[in-house]
Amino acid sequence: MVSANAFKIAFWDDGGMSRPRIRVAAYIIRYRSAPELLVFDHVGMPEAGSQVPAGGVRPDESLEQAVLREVIEETGLTGLSIIGPIAVDNRPRADTGQPRRTTFFQLTAHPVLHR
Repeated sequence: MVSANAFKIAFWDDGGMSRPRIRVAAYIIRYRSAPELLVFDHVGMPEAGSQVPAGGVRPDESLEQAVLREVIEETGLTGLSIIGPIAVDNRPRADTGQPRRTTFFQLTAHPVLHR
């Protein structure tokens, strides 16, 4: 497994271009009879397509804090475990060309036990 410390954000001299928007995204897997990946559709925005929880990192938070906050804000899920970062994407936004860096994390949702 890759250490989360391997993904510390470092800005570089980009010749005057704007710094990338720092983002996180969560691949949340719940293991039941078969593994399930959490995806959702935004109500009222079908053009957005199916998504995983994602969003921007605030200046005062770590990537790990940001991914947990985004999951809670977008799904209401708590009590998740971060397995670790799985990839970093340094692609500009397709619609604006603005630079952005997204760190993707794998998280595990604990199955709900029924009594």
